[in-house]
Formats: sequence, C-alpha cells, structure tokens
Amino acid sequence: MSKTEDKNMTENKSGTKFIDTHDLTDFSATKALHTPLLDTSQLRTLLLNLNSGQSSPLCKMSVHVLYYVIEGEGELLVEGEHYELRAGSMAIVPAEINRIISAATEMRVLGMQVL
Repeated sequence: MSKTEDKNMTENKSGTKFIDTHDLTDFSATKALHTPLLDTSQLRTLLLNLNSGQSSPLCKMSVHVLYYVIEGEGELLVEGEHYELRAGSMAIVPAEINRIISAATEMRVLGMQVL
C-alpha cells in the first residue's frame, strides 16, 4: 500500500482508499471544525468535530447526506424536528432539506455525500 498526500490515507493497487480518522481529533474553540477527508467526482466525505455547545451552520445540500456519529452526543435538527444523536447513530438527510448538528458533549461526526 502506498501513502497519499494525506498522512491519514493509504491506497492499495486496486484504488481502495483507507482513511484513519482516529488521530483527527482537533477541535476549534470558536466553531465547528470541518476536515475534508475525500473529495472525488462520486463521493465527498468530511469529519465534523464539535465542542460541547457548538453547532454546525444551517445548511441545505443538493444531494443526500449520511451522518455517522463516531463519538459524543448531541442532536440533529431537521426542518424543525429534533433527533437525538450519540456514538453509533446514523442519519440520512435527503437533498434540499435544512439541517443543523448541535453537540451536547465533544462530538465527532462523519458526513458522506454520494454524488
């Protein structure tokens, strides 16, 4: 396997990519931290790290987005409805729907868009 430009990603001969998010634990004191992991013509992934009390900005995407909570607790606000999130939770938000993720504890969330 060869390393790519990103020290947290390796790629094998078949093009399979392996991304280690374990060490991507930086948080910002002032806002949710978005760390892009992969951006191709078919898939976009990012890691969202939030401190307790932080929220992601209100957003509406043109594609479906899958969110997977790696660690922490919080909530997902979708079109005015609140949903509890905790480690192991997964939510799939359809395209063109407003959403906000808010952290009750330090929280790490993987977001994936299939383009």
